[in-house]
Amino acid sequence: MMERLICHLQSINGDLVTDILSRVDGSALASVASTCSELRGIARDQGLWKKLCHSRWPSTALEEAEHLISGSIHGCFDKFYSDACQLVLYDEVASANSLKLPECAELNPRTSPPDLLSLIDVYSKNRCVFSRILDGIPEAVDIFKHGLVDSSWEMIADERQKWFLDYPFKLELMGLKDDDDDELLDSPISSISEAGKSRENHCKKLIEDLRLSWILVDKNTGKAVNLSSWKPLSVQKSWPYHATYVMQFGCVLPVEESLLPQKLARFIITARFKMTEREECLKWSEISMRIENIEGAHVNGRSSLMILSKALYSQRSANQFKLEEGLRTYDKQKTEMMRRRESREALADRLLTFIEITVFVIFYVALRLLV
Repeated sequence: MMERLICHLQSINGDLVTDILSRVDGSALASVASTCSELRGIARDQGLWKKLCHSRWPSTALEEAEHLISGSIHGCFDKFYSDACQLVLYDEVASANSLKLPECAELNPRTSPPDLLSLIDVYSKNRCVFSRILDGIPEAVDIFKHGLVDSSWEMIADERQKWFLDYPFKLELMGLKDDDDDELLDSPISSISEAGKSRENHCKKLIEDLRLSWILVDKNTGKAVNLSSWKPLSVQKSWPYHATYVMQFGCVLPVEESLLPQKLARFIITARFKMTEREECLKWSEISMRIENIEGAHVNGRSSLMILSKALYSQRSANQFKLEEGLRTYDKQKTEMMRRRESREALADRLLTFIEITVFVIFYVALRLLV
């Protein structure tokens, strides 16, 4: 089918070819670009890729993102699309052989908080209902910028930098707020007051309808990576007293043992919202990202910067089945690790109890002998 399309494209006018290619998806456009020299130039037209990016991720049409992508000396919209359209893949065997990558083999982070840009898009039933840009890591950008510029800031900046580097990392697009401050988004979700709907049915519907994309971009290199799982990994609801839903997205990234002893980092993107019955809309109170190790402990700022830098060069895949299989593998490893830890703790408790009983018996026997 693709070969027949290419033969037809080669025989028609260039402007018409451009118009035809403006209607295909990214994978088809990339296939055309790799066929022959006549079509390569047309298929690599940045205008076509720009349109694709804007259609798939409306946040790329926002001024700061569009300026960064189009003005990057390291690439343009076609490169950005290639980086962001695939998601981070955790494959236990392949990851073991690819932990050290050329550009980020060093553990010292080359990216600082001001160098990062996040593009966040939320979709409901394939329609984008929310697009935002998060520049840097807000709580750390001013610290790192001013600490290098103003000598009078130096000592304060050093202390604040140390606090950020040692404190549990969390990147917030939208933090928890009061109900009156929640942002109302027009989202086509059916009313939650329908008769017979259970909590499980509500959550299942949300898993089917809602999608989230969180693209991290390095301003210096132009590299990008989508840290979301696209589909929700879990949905929980406070029931029946609160109509608050909490959804989680994310991915798993293998890292060096010197960075995390467990050699696995998990990006957790949390979206917290309420659903209004009358307007049938979503009111968002939190969209944030954090990084945890396999034991569930939050990773600090220093390690998180290194992990974010490494994620830009991670293994990717567009195969949703492989992505889900990788996450299931991670969950199995985590469950097995927790089981082993609980077994060790139980053994240690029994040993301690045995020692205490033994000591008590020895003292008791000794006292009886003395008497």
